Amino acid sequence: MSGKLAIIGAGSSGVTATKTFLEAGFTDITCFERRDVLGGLWHFIEREGLWEDESSVNRSTVINTSKEFMAFSDYPMPDWYPNFCHNLDVEVYFKDYAEHFGVTKHIRYNTEIMSLKKHSSFDSTGRWELRCKDHKSGEEKNEVFDFVLVCNGHHGAPHRPSFPGLDTFKGQVMHSKEFKDVRGHEGKNALVVGIGNSGGDCAVELSKYSKVYLSTRRGAWVLNRLTANGMPWDVDYHCRRRAMIAPWLPVSYKHKKIKQQLTERFDHDFYGMTPDHPPGSTHPTVNDELPNRIAAGMIKVKSNVRSFSEKGVTFDDGTYHDVELVVLCTGYKIEYPFIDKSILDIKRNRITMYKNMFLPDLKHQTIAFLAVIQPLGSVFPIAEMQSRVAARVFKGELKLPSASEMKREIDDAYKAMRKRYVDTARHTIQVDWLPFMDELAEMVGCKPNLLKYLFTDPRLFWALFNGPGVPYQYRLEGPDAWPGARHAILTTMDRVRKPFQTRKVEKSSSSSSGFSSLVFVATLLAGAATYAYYYIKRNNVELPDFLKAIDFLKLGN
Repeated sequence: MSGKLAIIGAGSSGVTATKTFLEAGFTDITCFERRDVLGGLWHFIEREGLWEDESSVNRSTVINTSKEFMAFSDYPMPDWYPNFCHNLDVEVYFKDYAEHFGVTKHIRYNTEIMSLKKHSSFDSTGRWELRCKDHKSGEEKNEVFDFVLVCNGHHGAPHRPSFPGLDTFKGQVMHSKEFKDVRGHEGKNALVVGIGNSGGDCAVELSKYSKVYLSTRRGAWVLNRLTANGMPWDVDYHCRRRAMIAPWLPVSYKHKKIKQQLTERFDHDFYGMTPDHPPGSTHPTVNDELPNRIAAGMIKVKSNVRSFSEKGVTFDDGTYHDVELVVLCTGYKIEYPFIDKSILDIKRNRITMYKNMFLPDLKHQTIAFLAVIQPLGSVFPIAEMQSRVAARVFKGELKLPSASEMKREIDDAYKAMRKRYVDTARHTIQVDWLPFMDELAEMVGCKPNLLKYLFTDPRLFWALFNGPGVPYQYRLEGPDAWPGARHAILTTMDRVRKPFQTRKVEKSSSSSSGFSSLVFVATLLAGAATYAYYYIKRNNVELPDFLKAIDFLKLGN
C-alpha cells in the first residue's frame, strides 16, 4: 500500500494500530514515541512526568478488566497470566505483541510531535504536516504524511479543580497522576478528592499506613472484580445473550437488579457510599478493598470539600479535619495541544467525532483518533477495532457517510448519552463495550454471523451466544481472519481457570445431561425464531418488536 503513515504514540493504541496497518499492507509507517520505551500509560515511571500530559500507572495498579477482554483479538494473553494482571504483566504482554508482529522496528523513540496541521496541498491531497522534535539531538524538522493516526488517548493534562483556601494550605498537594505509591506518605493524614477508579485506588493504598478522608460530591456504585463463584465480572457481563436482552428490559428493572447485586456485597447506604443517581448513570468504581478499608476505619467517606485552611479541610457537612496530604483524583482534560485549533477544538471534554474517531468536516478523511472512549470494559480491543476501521477508510475500501449524516449520528449519540449519564465532563465519551465493538465490526466486515454457526457449528454458536463475548470472535471471518480464533473462543474458560489451579482439589463428577438439554432447547428455540423471522420477512408482515431483537445475531444481509 502506497502512502506514508504517521502514528502518534507507542502506547497500547499505537502498538496495535501499527500492527493493524502492517497487516493491511501499509509499508511506510512511522510510530512516533516521545519517550524511549513503548507501553504508554502502562509503563510505570518512578519520576514525575517530564510533560504535563505524561501519565503512568501507579506501582500497585492492577487491571480492572480481565485478561480475556483486555487481549487483542488474535493474540490471547498466556494462560498462566492472572485474570486481573498487575501492570508489569500488561507491559510485558505489549512488548511480546510488538515483537511478535514486527511493530518495534517502526517506532521512532525520543521523538515528540510539536505540531500537526494541514499541509498546503491538503485540499487536493489530504496530506498532513508534522513538526517533529528529536529529544536526543534537540533537532526539529517538518515531515509530510499522507495519513495520520493520533493514538495518545485521553488521559492527558490533569484536571485540577480550585477550592477556597487551597492556595494557603501548607501541606502537600498532588494530582493522582503524580501519586506513585505510599512510600514517603506513611503516617500522614490524607485527603483523597474524587471517588472514581483512581480515587479508590489511591485511598486504599494510603490507608494501609494512614488515616484517609475520601471526599465525594455524588457518591459511587462500587463494583467488585469478582462476582458469583469468584468469576471475573466481565465474563458474564459482556455476553451477547445479555446484550441482546438488555435493551428490551425496563430501565427501572435494570437499575433495581444492579443495585441489588451491588448491595449483596456491601450496603452502600450503610457505608455512606450511595450516590444521588441510579446505577448505570455514571462510570462505576471498580475496587475490591475499599469496603474493607472503610470497615477497618482507615478510610472515612466524606462529603464535598467546602474549603481549606493552612493545616486542614472543612467539608460541606461542616466537619473539619487536619490533613497533611491532598491527592486530587479529579480526572483529565481531553486535549491535543499539538493539533491546530482549526482542526480540533475540544470544550468541556466534548468531542465531535464519528465513531469517536473521525472528524466529519474534513474534506479528506486521512486522519483518525483512537481510544477517545470510556467503556465499562477494556479500551485495548476497541482501539484495535478502530484501527481496522481506519485502515479500510484510508485504503478506500470503506466510504464514510456524508458530513451531515455523521453529525446527525454524533448528535443522536450525544443526546442518548446525556439522557443516560450524569451531565459532567467525565461522561462525554461513554460507549457500551460489546454493542460498540459490533458497530465497528460491521464497518470492518468481521462481525460473527451467529445464524451461520447455529447450523454449521452449534458448539461455537453456543459459545458466541451464551459465553463470554471475547475479542477473538472478531477474527472468525472477514478481513484478516485468524485461524486460531475458534480455538481461542472455545478455550476461554480454560485460560480463566488455569491461574487458579495452583493446588489440585478433587471434585465430584456431575452429570452433563442438564447442560445438553439446555443446549438442545436453546438451539430449537433459536431455529424456530429464525424460521418465524424469515417467514414474516418473505410475506411482508410487520416485524414485531421482540423479533427485531434477533437482528442482533446478524441474520443474513
